[in-house]
Amino acid sequence: MASEKNERLVNLTICLLATKKFLTKAQIFKAVAGYEGSTEASDRMFERDKEELRSLGIEIEMKSIDPLFEDEIGYRISPERYKFNLGPLSAEEITLLAVAAQAWKESALKDVALSTSLRLQSLGINSDFSELPLAPTVSHLPEIVPTILEAIESSKVIEIQYRNQEDQIEAKKIAPLGLYSRNSRWYLYANDISKNEHRSYRLDRFAGEIKRTNKGFERESFAFPNTYFPTLDAVIKIRRDFAPALMAKSSVIETEADWITCQIQFDSLNAAVAEILRNSPNVVVIQPINLVSEVTKSLSNLAAIHG
Repeated sequence: MASEKNERLVNLTICLLATKKFLTKAQIFKAVAGYEGSTEASDRMFERDKEELRSLGIEIEMKSIDPLFEDEIGYRISPERYKFNLGPLSAEEITLLAVAAQAWKESALKDVALSTSLRLQSLGINSDFSELPLAPTVSHLPEIVPTILEAIESSKVIEIQYRNQEDQIEAKKIAPLGLYSRNSRWYLYANDISKNEHRSYRLDRFAGEIKRTNKGFERESFAFPNTYFPTLDAVIKIRRDFAPALMAKSSVIETEADWITCQIQFDSLNAAVAEILRNSPNVVVIQPINLVSEVTKSLSNLAAIHG
């Protein structure tokens, strides 16, 4: 039973990744092997499978696909948001994971993908399996990772330029201890030399080159933080052909002639306000209400200052 369930989950993931359109439950049940029996039984099985995939970090998008019947829901998995969260990794583990990923990419899932492709084609649904992100690749590793790993292994202090939550650049000297991934982002856990305290630094907030010093430090035992990283989910409208950086990390909900409605996740309320103000007036906040309020207040303050 476990193998049948696992095969069905793989089939479901491939099916929802391969199509660019949202699929109804009826289409999914016909395309994915394993949904047999009554409609009620397939419904229950599908709900359990959705929760199983979500628990693995695979986000299933849902959208009403019939303007006359709002309860007609379609499902898909966006390749851009198909990611697994990795825990703490050593330099050796990163290398081994990359090698294993290549072996997987060369041999795995070919028969499963072909079977699902034929089922989708028989339903008249176009699908593209050529670029499915199915292999467990170590993708989107920041370019600065090798430099950081070298500093960790040699126990050398590094100097960095770091963009804080107020969007200001700070110069810091840190003793790098380890890398880890959380919420699809990479972090460096390090000791801040000036403050003598441990903290996490997001790699995508590093500005400029990392300067390696000759000053060594004594490695110490430590534990990676396991606290929850708060984020802010928002719905925004982006003017077409503007704010490409925001657009790249957003999930499209609806498109209009001049505007694109998107869902996006910010690191915090302050970070959301800063990014939206940077892209004003080409970004409009729809939800949540506290973000709308903060952006409106900030715009009013700017107007008062500059007349």
